[in-house]
Amino acid sequence: MLLRTILFVILGVLHFVHTEIPLIDSCHHNSVKVKCKPVCPKLCSNHYFTRRCVAKKCKAGCACKKGWLLTRPTLGYCIPRSSCKRYIIE
Repeated sequence: MLLRTILFVILGVLHFVHTEIPLIDSCHHNSVKVKCKPVCPKLCSNHYFTRRCVAKKCKAGCACKKGWLLTRPTLGYCIPRSSCKRYIIE
């Protein structure tokens, strides 16, 4: 019973920390803060592929500046469009 109570308290604290403290306080890799980040940002890729974007609720976050592209869909960084030597995935 004591173990269950301790576990409940720990989970409550973790939930509070996760919801109350912003994880990203600044943007990196040539990205900027936006009120609504794009669901399907443009990508620079070495391989051509098609993707299907699913509409999501608008969230604030980091996005590439205008004229810049992401190098990967997740955990990528922004590069100038002119530096993309292969495919631009829209």
